[in-house]
Amino acid sequence: MNAKYIGFDIDSKKTVACVVQQGQKDRYRTLVTDLQEMQHYLQQQRQEGGELHLTFEVSGEAGYRYDALRDCVDTLTVSNPHKLTWVYRTSKKNDRIDARKQAVLLSIGEVPKVHIPGRQVRQWRATIQQRRGIVNRIVSVKNRIRALLRANGLPRPLHPGSLWKAANLQWMRQEARTWAEASPEQLWRVHLTDLLEEFKLLGEQLKGVTCYLDRLLEAHPGGTLLRSIPGVGPRTAEAILAYTDEVRRFRRSRQYAAYFGLTPKLDESGQTRRLGHISKEGPSVVRWLLVESAWRAIQKSPALKAFYEQIAGGQNLRKKVAVVATARKLLTIIRAMLQIGERFNEDLVSEKKERTQQAVNPQNN
Repeated sequence: MNAKYIGFDIDSKKTVACVVQQGQKDRYRTLVTDLQEMQHYLQQQRQEGGELHLTFEVSGEAGYRYDALRDCVDTLTVSNPHKLTWVYRTSKKNDRIDARKQAVLLSIGEVPKVHIPGRQVRQWRATIQQRRGIVNRIVSVKNRIRALLRANGLPRPLHPGSLWKAANLQWMRQEARTWAEASPEQLWRVHLTDLLEEFKLLGEQLKGVTCYLDRLLEAHPGGTLLRSIPGVGPRTAEAILAYTDEVRRFRRSRQYAAYFGLTPKLDESGQTRRLGHISKEGPSVVRWLLVESAWRAIQKSPALKAFYEQIAGGQNLRKKVAVVATARKLLTIIRAMLQIGERFNEDLVSEKKERTQQAVNPQNN
């Protein structure tokens, strides 16, 4: 029996399923958005015979749906809805059309696939994002404390140095008051109490999640490799490893850099070919950490510093372009290291740079 290609158009309340099968009329079914009902529907399709191939669009719930449904079908593909638009253009849009669109594209092998990592890796990514959120909230609380102190005549801490060292934290606690203690003119001291408590709680949360992430990184074989790169610390290493997942799914270095949004956009028309700003697609947390690591790598690695200076060309206006290029260079190095399982080699990076220069300027040989 011919294979069945099934597209699910899923929203919060209902799911429209479309079955496309060669030589037969398209079939539709509306389901409640419930995993058990989806599984039961797929089991019915299995009983009728034929291979089952299913696709649905990526979303925040795609991971657990993928885990629950992949054993019910022969293949399960999660699609990228933004790229689907360009492959299958239509001015009409409703749930039935969207479900059929996915099923048809699946049948001809044109579904833009999204990689769904295992549950453990997904939880790792979520923990990295949680830590980033905690750090952002700590920065916000610090800024609010500074603003509150300045607004009430305390622009400088009592003790020299950081506002967040133990002596100054103790001083702020002495300035703070509870609701029962504060007069109507001193209510800002109550606000200070709340902010200091929030700061302490967030600090404890940050310590806990950081210790957990450190243990995960220590157990990962790629952690030691990536931390051998000058300027790459544990936070950058763990983010790259978690979002890379399986490095061999990236066939080329450019594909790897594009996944993290570090390749330029291409605007090509006729004889005109223009490279624009980087795409900034993919996980922003990795891209931000990579650029920060690139700045540090420039200071610690002579080979990467030489690469940065070559791109910058001594122009201040090109410094940002050069550091992004260095971050992209780091990704190329990281991909190679993960594939061959070797630590960072400064001499090897320098040799590759020299060979590239000789290829570009053969007259200097």
